[in-house]
Amino acid sequence: MSGPHSSPGLGSPVAALLLDHPASGVVRVTLNRPEVRNAISLPLQRELDAVLAEAAEDDAVRAVIVTGAGSDAFSAGYDLTELAAMSPDETTAAMLEREELLWRYLTFPKPIVAAVAGAAHGAGNIVAAASDLRVGGPSTRFTMSSARYGGANLTWLLDGLVGAGRARDLLMTSRTVDGTEALRIGLLSRYAEDGDVARLALDAATELAAQPPEGLREIKALLLDGPGRDLRTRYDRENTVARTTLRPRPITDLFSGFFTRPGRTAR
Repeated sequence: MSGPHSSPGLGSPVAALLLDHPASGVVRVTLNRPEVRNAISLPLQRELDAVLAEAAEDDAVRAVIVTGAGSDAFSAGYDLTELAAMSPDETTAAMLEREELLWRYLTFPKPIVAAVAGAAHGAGNIVAAASDLRVGGPSTRFTMSSARYGGANLTWLLDGLVGAGRARDLLMTSRTVDGTEALRIGLLSRYAEDGDVARLALDAATELAAQPPEGLREIKALLLDGPGRDLRTRYDRENTVARTTLRPRPITDLFSGFFTRPGRTAR
């Protein structure tokens, strides 16, 4: 996998998506439209989907970072200029397509780290929330703005991250949450005190890439499939996966570091 990837916008084609490999097993995907605060056009979203589909099949890719170009915004949401140019039928078709694109993003089988430097609005919030880890810093700002326009989004996911009460607050008031509060309420997973969000996101992705990928894949799938099921069902599903899909190896293999220490032997 290599970049840049080109996604045509409303005018001439631009390199709207950049790829690089900042560490072994890690691919970083940059939304590269800083002139419009990394607004997500439909072609860009399709390209992101295609890149992730390729990454899902590439055993060399163990973790993905998604970030925005520049320091002003992670993403301001969907491209309003693009939406304004669509007919009602085109808008409906785009909405339906985007529903599937976002679902595939959420269920991508490998861990995704969102490096949220700057502002996140609208669809930018959805992409961040649908990532497995969110890393931010002093510049991070989340605004769930749909209620301002008579809309609704993230009602299906945000409460699982921050709790039902806080989700109601953020979604109904559309107030802006800074990085410090986002960390406190669970909207951020990690916080770069020094503002170096990119470095901390890479540290997180490197940690994830070092883990056995089969286990991370099943952890993610079990967590996504858990809400709404009773506790015993979730418990049994985990145990079934542990016995079957993950096929436990001999203890001496799993804990080889322990047994290879001087004086340690399997009993």
